Amino acid sequence: MLGGLTLALLLMAPPEPGDARAELDACAERIEELKARRRAGELAERELERLLVRAQELAHELERTRAELPASPPPTPSPEELRERADAARDEADRLSGEIGLLDVRIGDARRIAAADSDPAVARAVLGTAVPAQGSAARLRELQLRRALLAQRRAAAEDAAARLEAEARAADTDR
Repeated sequence: MLGGLTLALLLMAPPEPGDARAELDACAERIEELKARRRAGELAERELERLLVRAQELAHELERTRAELPASPPPTPSPEELRERADAARDEADRLSGEIGLLDVRIGDARRIAAADSDPAVARAVLGTAVPAQGSAARLRELQLRRALLAQRRAAAEDAAARLEAEARAADTDR
């Protein structure tokens, strides 16, 4: 009984900033004791309800405190991890270069088709097409737009690779 009275006094005192977690742990222990007593047939409902409410208040206080803390910076990756990321970025740039090369071929074909639309003598020079395609100028613009987007993505991947490699070198010197 003396332990319960002491706990009640502790719960009534305003908690200090670092004591909320300790008080919550003490509440949890006492709640477990009261639940065990309730199963045994002893009634302590009012104290149990009060402790549950206090535990919830403490949990909210801890959540607010955690939300107010500045976010810790993410752990910095190792130089090896940075180099792997740089390699992946270079691989992506190479893949995009291949796609750009294929688009360049298709753009060349689209240009020949567009030229065939305007000059029937050129129509015979276009490979694989007996009749000039309709809307070839629109198709050419679409291909050029896709190529420009791929070129931007390739430049971004190359920049990322260079940045990651520089970070890896800097991390090596920091060690």
